[in-house]
Amino acid sequence: MATHILTHDRVTWTNIVHPTADDIRQLAARYPQFHQLNLQDCLTESEFPKLDHHDDYLFLVVHLPVWSEKDRITHPAEVDIFITRGNLVTSHRGQLHTLTGLFERAQADETERARLMGRGASPLLYELLNPLVNECFPLAERMDRDIRHVEDNLFDNDTRHVLDELAVIRRELIATRRILHPQVETVRRLVEGRWAFIHEELDPYWSDITDHLSQLRWMLDEQMEVVNGLSDTIDTLASHRIDEVVRLLTVVTVLTLPLTVLATIFGMNVALPFAEHPLLFFAVVGLGLALTFTLVRYLRQRRWL
Repeated sequence: MATHILTHDRVTWTNIVHPTADDIRQLAARYPQFHQLNLQDCLTESEFPKLDHHDDYLFLVVHLPVWSEKDRITHPAEVDIFITRGNLVTSHRGQLHTLTGLFERAQADETERARLMGRGASPLLYELLNPLVNECFPLAERMDRDIRHVEDNLFDNDTRHVLDELAVIRRELIATRRILHPQVETVRRLVEGRWAFIHEELDPYWSDITDHLSQLRWMLDEQMEVVNGLSDTIDTLASHRIDEVVRLLTVVTVLTLPLTVLATIFGMNVALPFAEHPLLFFAVVGLGLALTFTLVRYLRQRRWL
């Protein structure tokens, strides 16, 4: 859909947004060393991040979480990156505003372009990956605030609303962890590998990105433990409230049992002793109350009330 080429000194950054088959054919013509399978990956969604090493270039598939307000869940946004001596190619679908804004600033501002591209293609790769990874921290912080909100409302009577919020947070955590966890290994390979076109002095910078991803993974794992604990607590509270309701209904049923039995007996359509006695009604009521009082006293002695 759009291929933009930016050059500064000996460094060229090619940025492809919403790549089409024609864009990839043009890219293959400019860089014949790029493998056809890697070029094809730019047109399809890869399931996992990866790093492919070739003799004169690296191909990275980077996945980063993007929050969807409509679906209330994070979706993976893919960036396909080719890095070779003096050249960086990024192919994406415009979902990452950080990447789009970085390229637009480099286009518009010569000072920014010199800062990003003046040291070579591999430092440019760091300048690209670092803000993309750092953009994930606000997502983790927002989930942390949502978890604290659930904690503050945990003992409210509206348990259903709290359960709904907790379910949304858990789903988002699962989706974000699934996106970021494999990314740690991909970036770690940049540190461990020895590529002729990647500056060795950048190893501490790759390690910095790896540390940030590991910190994010730790935060997400910690949040998942908290969510699981809150879920168990809500289940316990719900079970306790159900037990209280069942206990109350049972007590009411037991206490009305003597009166129910007497009403059943004297409601039968048969001849009963003293049926015509004028005090029979008061005798039945008194007997029912006496039986109920006796039952209450027994239950209290057994500490069931």
